[in-house]
Amino acid sequence: MAMALIPATLTTASAGETPTAPAVPAVTVGKQAADPQKVRDFWTPERVRKALANEKGDQTVIARDAKAAAEKAASEAADTTRKAAGAGLTAEAPQARPARKTAAASTMTAAADVPEMPVARKVPFPQNSPATVVGKIVFIDDAGKEHGCTGASIAADGNNTVWTAGHCVHPGDGRGADGFYDLVLFIPGYKEDPTSPGDYQAPWGEWVARSFVAPQAWTRDKNYEEGDLAAFTVSAPTGYTNLTDTVGALGYKFGYGSDWSDIIDSGFPGEGFNRTDMDGYIQFYCTGDVVDAVDWYPWDNRLEMDCDMGAGASGGPMATPEGQIVGANSHVETDDNDNRINDNLYSSDHGDQAVAVINAINAGN
Repeated sequence: MAMALIPATLTTASAGETPTAPAVPAVTVGKQAADPQKVRDFWTPERVRKALANEKGDQTVIARDAKAAAEKAASEAADTTRKAAGAGLTAEAPQARPARKTAAASTMTAAADVPEMPVARKVPFPQNSPATVVGKIVFIDDAGKEHGCTGASIAADGNNTVWTAGHCVHPGDGRGADGFYDLVLFIPGYKEDPTSPGDYQAPWGEWVARSFVAPQAWTRDKNYEEGDLAAFTVSAPTGYTNLTDTVGALGYKFGYGSDWSDIIDSGFPGEGFNRTDMDGYIQFYCTGDVVDAVDWYPWDNRLEMDCDMGAGASGGPMATPEGQIVGANSHVETDDNDNRINDNLYSSDHGDQAVAVINAINAGN
């Protein structure tokens, strides 16, 4: 399927001025060298269950890190020498349908108004387009501990790219290319085996990560305001052509601000705010408006949405009814005891850093 990918556009200059190209943020590129079959074989149902259990603890660490980052940013608010964040880069692409269309109700349609739904519901047709673009990511950290996140197939050159949060592929500890996680696997349309509880099924194949791109704002600085985003390419399992032809791909609209109406947020949460019915195997979604998290502070353009999904939904897409990603689930708010205090769900700003990442992917890293 042909896709019209629109590259980053630059701010135009008025007559008589010499246009200056905005600086494109630096990115970190890494590779996963493991044999794809070795990666697939590693992820037994038991190890996936461990990942689901461990990701619940990840949420408090992410929330604590994000809180510390916000406090640091607030302390810098009086620094009048800083320039407003963002060079004004934009990038846009439409969603792509799978090569073989399936008939089902859609969770993403521009034909009807999207209601405010902060209490997440189960996706009604998780094995049909466009819900199948969203999948489970599993990986291990340096200590060999299993973890889980969410990701989504995104329209990009090569038709084999997943969009997610930066913390789902890299700890943000300054190690650069050596820091990317190992045994990273993407499972679109992933679900629990109905005949064997605790086991999982991969009806659309298991796609092994091959190369990663994340902004240095994450890999070096662990910046939750604009850096907690990433993309990685995948290799097709036997019997499949590419990811886009198989499940479709969400488009994207990066660099157009933090205020959006009628957003659909999807993920595979293992827990939620005041929820007991989320186990990491089921795809949920919220709908509603997204706003600038701190509209009075120009250096923090995170996206804030009312959605009670929690751990495990990290990296899940915030997308428009037209199927374009504008954010990715990053973190929540917690108190001093690491207890979540509300249903706010945050994404890093998808501006210059997101443009830099998708451009690097489209350029072949």
